[in-house]
Amino acid sequence: MLDQENAKITSEVIGIKEKKKNKSSIFVNYTNQRLLFQRTFSFLVLIPFCYTIIFIFKFIMGYKIENIKSIRNQFKSILKNKKPLVICANHLTFIDSCLIIWALAPNYWYQFNYKYFSWNLPAGDFFGKKWYYRVIAFLAKCIFIHRDASASHHNEILNICKNLLLKGEIITIFPEGKRSRTGRFEETQMTYGVGKIIQNIPNCRVLCIYVRGDKQETYSNYPLKNSSFYISMNLVTPKTELSGREGCSEIVHQIASVIKTQENDYFFERKAGVIERHENIGNNQIETKNN
Repeated sequence: MLDQENAKITSEVIGIKEKKKNKSSIFVNYTNQRLLFQRTFSFLVLIPFCYTIIFIFKFIMGYKIENIKSIRNQFKSILKNKKPLVICANHLTFIDSCLIIWALAPNYWYQFNYKYFSWNLPAGDFFGKKWYYRVIAFLAKCIFIHRDASASHHNEILNICKNLLLKGEIITIFPEGKRSRTGRFEETQMTYGVGKIIQNIPNCRVLCIYVRGDKQETYSNYPLKNSSFYISMNLVTPKTELSGREGCSEIVHQIASVIKTQENDYFFERKAGVIERHENIGNNQIETKNN
């Protein structure tokens, strides 16, 4: 009853216009029983499923996470505070959420701390159409949200996210709503879903993550082989005195500002590294000539 009232209140406050449903999409009824079954089943297959994925990442695709030990230590430190936690990240490939989960903790740790294996919200209007994507989504703690669906559907999914967060689970959201078509974090394309969730959860924290492969120029389905992934993390607690859509907007823009700064830092560091390498090469060439 309380969940229904919250969903109704959220719907009235947000005032999103209804959209026609895409009949080719498959809508899942995420009841509490269904979510519990999905969580339990995915937990039981965690080791074989996730180790297979990591094996593919490391030994077939040649992927590597930079500074993975420091990232995992930082994540464990963040979890010492038990306040609700949402992960917000930039979005360039289909597997960004998988890379984040891999980077934050080893598989055996998730086996004993499964609530910190993040839920994800892939686009049901795209991934829900193919059976093998639906199977992977089921095993990987995914909840489909249909971008082309009605406001009531969006509010239902956001209310599910709120309830999961209040139970100590983690949710990963890509606030751009889709993969960036420019290859850069697009502040102007932000959706308001995470703002709506945070408005309904006092002191909800947001772990802003910027993830990018060293070979990634623009968006793609998957990163190129032998990519090395840069990941930076900043923890924030968005605050606003505004309500409704204006409050959502302010929260989302606070998050966007952090991720954009992370991206700027990434390109500054990479540019500085290239300049430094060129200087070192030049100095070595001069020393060789002098010798």
